[in-house]
Amino acid sequence: MWKPVDEIVARWRPVEGEGLEHLVLRARPEGYSVRSRVIGENDGRPFAFSYKIDLDKTWRVLAFAIDSVDGRKRYYRSPSEGRWLDGGGKPLAKFDGCLDIDLSFTCFTNSLPVRRTAFIEGQAREFAMLWMPSDTLDPFVDGQRYTCTRFGKSFHYEATDGSFAADIEFDEYGLVTDYPGLFRRVA
Repeated sequence: MWKPVDEIVARWRPVEGEGLEHLVLRARPEGYSVRSRVIGENDGRPFAFSYKIDLDKTWRVLAFAIDSVDGRKRYYRSPSEGRWLDGGGKPLAKFDGCLDIDLSFTCFTNSLPVRRTAFIEGQAREFAMLWMPSDTLDPFVDGQRYTCTRFGKSFHYEATDGSFAADIEFDEYGLVTDYPGLFRRVA
């Protein structure tokens, strides 16, 4: 379904407001590394983050780190499927069952459940996500549903609480090209 990835450089802009993300995705023997820089704004307040995500060969998140220019830092790792530890190694039981993450300031993380999971056209799947808002960087569990609307190209995304929905377009590598109202790929 998806083309294999060796190395991809991608950029996205927010549809509204100012900002830019520059991301490098590289294949490694044990999986993939993602390194990115994002500048933007949330409710008119500027932010700047660097983040990294380490993935296994199936696109399951093994670890991720966020570093904000205002000094906030977060580090989480997943030593086994659906289990999370904080930067000090403390188990985070409230995230048990979350395989994927969703960082609010990037559309890249929408690729994780889509790439990791086999879909057929018309099929819907629900996911418990470790969701990280840009304003606080204090994560919580968020229910999300993806429905494959055009095999290998588009998915209908919706929050399971009904608060948000969008039809997201993806490229042949499973990276977002258009997230209506939020992000658009520019390179």
